[in-house]
Amino acid sequence: MEFLSDYKLHNSSVFRKRKFFYLFSILIMKSFVTKFLFISIFYITISMVISYFTPYHWGNPWFSTKIQFLEKTKQLEYNTFFFGSSRIYRQINPKLFDSTFNSVSQEKLSSFNLGAPATFNPQSYYLYEKFLISTLSRNAKYCFIELMEVDLLGDYFMHQERTSYWQNYSDILFVGKSINSNKQLDLKPKIKSGLNYSVSYIENLLHLGHFGNQIINSNYYDDKYLGINRDGFFPLDYDYETTENENVKINLYERKQSIVEKPELIDKRKLNVLHSYNNISNNYDKINLNRILELIHKSKQKGIKLVFILSPRNGNQKLINLSLQIPEMNIIDMSNPNSYDLLYNYENSFDVGHLNSKGAVLYSKMLAIEFGKKVRTHNRVDGSVNN
Repeated sequence: MEFLSDYKLHNSSVFRKRKFFYLFSILIMKSFVTKFLFISIFYITISMVISYFTPYHWGNPWFSTKIQFLEKTKQLEYNTFFFGSSRIYRQINPKLFDSTFNSVSQEKLSSFNLGAPATFNPQSYYLYEKFLISTLSRNAKYCFIELMEVDLLGDYFMHQERTSYWQNYSDILFVGKSINSNKQLDLKPKIKSGLNYSVSYIENLLHLGHFGNQIINSNYYDDKYLGINRDGFFPLDYDYETTENENVKINLYERKQSIVEKPELIDKRKLNVLHSYNNISNNYDKINLNRILELIHKSKQKGIKLVFILSPRNGNQKLINLSLQIPEMNIIDMSNPNSYDLLYNYENSFDVGHLNSKGAVLYSKMLAIEFGKKVRTHNRVDGSVNN
């Protein structure tokens, strides 16, 4: 009995100790969870405050430099703006575009190139929509956006400010619908793209990895991005000749050499584009088309005529098919080699996908002529309707 009594006493003591440690661990866990929630809420609140006071364009140094320039030089009244990737930034010369158009039209254009490297869709849509609600759009009469497919966001662009700074819930949904509707895309790249966009969205939400480049690099917003004429146009060969960044120099040299060593790459690109024009179908991104039509409508409400440009050397099958679904007055196709063979010449090329300065001269003038035709047609239609 004495043994049994000692055993019960021992068990009771052990039970009390276990209960104590159990309650203690719960208190520790509750304290940890409470602190974690407090820190998380505090961090998210700070992130939201930062987002509120940060310009919408901050993470794209090329575009941001141009917007800051326009905001500081309000005495320069531009009425035409170009949006898109390097195919806009490196190839459309506003000075030549304006002079060519103005020489044959009673309207007078004063344009600015807001293109920036690797500014694909939907980032370019995001930037344009923000521009629309800004004071800089108050004098805009015409805007051009490069026609592009919805970017799948590859690993190369991951964990970079310029990839994550613009990510938002609305565009995540848009990308998801677009990717999901692509029946030609396998499940694996769909999942990969969805994950990459989701990670980038979280990075933007919490500002993970943000603002480091601005602190480290004093030239993060560099006036050289404004170009020679300070109108946003910066051709690749001029960049190659003037850059002091050794990595940029090497990259541009390798791109130039790619067609020096294999000039047939340009002919191959040309043949692929021609093949697409010979195989027109109804296979296009309907989600992207709906977004395009919405942008045209939003622009019209602001008194702006929005025109999409299918750039030379960028015509793949689905993109060409998509271009044919856009209202005729809102699309200019500069990609067809049958109409613009000079834009596929080796002499006018910097690399397989881009024109050099000589090619940009031709392209800017050709684009202005084609736009002039659109404007005259539009004016005739408006005139006949009013009469």
